[in-house]
Amino acid sequence: LQAIASQYNAYVLTLLIPSTTLSYINADLGPDPNYTWITVSWTLCASFVISISGRLSDIFGRRYFLICGACISFIGTIVGATGKSINQMIVSGVLFGLGSGFQEMGYAACQEIVPNKYRMWAVGILDFLGIVAQLGPIVGYSFIAKTSIGWRGAYWYMCAFHGFFAIVLVFTYFPPTFDTKHKRDGKTKMQLIKEIDYIGLFLFMAGCVLFLLGINYGGRQYAWSSAQVIAPIVVGSLCLVALGFYEVYADLPQPIMPPRLFRKWREVTMVYVVCFVGGMLYYSMNVTWPRQSQLFFTGPDPIIRGLYAELIPLASITSGFLLAFVCPRIGHERWQLVFLMTMECALIGSLASIGLNDRTQAIVTIVFLGISVALPQLLSFTMISLGLGTEFKDDIGCAVGLAGTFRLMGGSIATAIYTAIINNTFSDHLPGEVSRAAPNFSNASALLRAARLNTAAAYKAVPGITAEITAAAQLAVKLAYVQAYKTVYLSALGFGACAIIAALLTKSTDKNMKNNTRIVRLENE
Repeated sequence: LQAIASQYNAYVLTLLIPSTTLSYINADLGPDPNYTWITVSWTLCASFVISISGRLSDIFGRRYFLICGACISFIGTIVGATGKSINQMIVSGVLFGLGSGFQEMGYAACQEIVPNKYRMWAVGILDFLGIVAQLGPIVGYSFIAKTSIGWRGAYWYMCAFHGFFAIVLVFTYFPPTFDTKHKRDGKTKMQLIKEIDYIGLFLFMAGCVLFLLGINYGGRQYAWSSAQVIAPIVVGSLCLVALGFYEVYADLPQPIMPPRLFRKWREVTMVYVVCFVGGMLYYSMNVTWPRQSQLFFTGPDPIIRGLYAELIPLASITSGFLLAFVCPRIGHERWQLVFLMTMECALIGSLASIGLNDRTQAIVTIVFLGISVALPQLLSFTMISLGLGTEFKDDIGCAVGLAGTFRLMGGSIATAIYTAIINNTFSDHLPGEVSRAAPNFSNASALLRAARLNTAAAYKAVPGITAEITAAAQLAVKLAYVQAYKTVYLSALGFGACAIIAALLTKSTDKNMKNNTRIVRLENE
């Protein structure tokens, strides 16, 4: 379990450290309007690799897929640490996404090596052991604040972590080999390679990449109404629809997306909906909250920024503890999901009311919201794996991998939507706020342009500006962002309502499945 947990830590580090140091990387190597693709590329690649690696490892064994992921991410840390341009950092993000897609397989791997009744405990402990990775934001900000190497130090830190634990993985993790998995059917590797669903593989990869590419282009590089946005979204959607029909009606020996999983609509399909909607807040919170806290509460000190950025990751650790030691005692997983989704909606409403002087409310709300968002995701992994029953137990990698894909896609869509809302609402409210802040200033248009950039250099370039006018304009920027974030959180309530409905349609785990049966035994037991 420790070897699997080390890979979970490694993959989370590649998510948290780049996202929290993003602005510093852009300031050092840019400015470049494409800098957000450092983290977007992670999502694009991980979204399809998670499910594909899960399915292929169900067939061929997990060991070498996990080792492959560890090596790819290790190379990504070196590419990032030595980055000379934003494009090189984007390549690092691509490698992180590819490697992390394999490493997130740990959610399935940890469940299959323990008795069924301890699966919640295994996933909870896996998440709790992620405390090293969850401290990633403060590590990144500490390198920025206290060392001359800056953000690169955080990448070298990831490099050392990935390298050491890749070696640990090689010498300690021995799941069932290919021969063990196929002792009964007697199939050879070449037979199974020929049976791989290559058409489904292509449709799934193309669908995920094109759809998410269009979503992330929208409102950033291109207008939402442009062909560059609409075309990949439409083509990607058609690929995914075609995949569904192909998997259902083609007679495939090894389908990449087994239709039998989705026929368990209460045990599996509705839980995927919860994962999708939960991902719309889980991943986007890691982008919106650090920026919001920096604007409203933290000031320029990187250490303070890091502490605020830690609130969500530390809430995730708490979720792991609750899943391991509290949720199994309660049972009734369906109602746990409903309660957590309802709690999530209430807390989103609280966030919508936060202003510049509501520091305590913001901290308390974000901690509990982090728990109410992360815990359903972890609970869903165990509900899906146990919901498969004994007949589909060999599909656990694919089933849990799909949950990861759905929450990543939800996160990507939400991040694009929320970013567009923030930018548009901010642009709409800023002129009025600046006008009220400095009603008699003669160079109002120049002041408005400076406020949009909100940098010391921009304000200094405004003719006739004073310290008082600068302070008033900076306050106007914050007030415009208050309205922007309020609009974002109110829009998120609609998604939360969908999650509550989906949670009501799920089904609690069959008590008969919570037994001492194990799916696999390790080769070195």
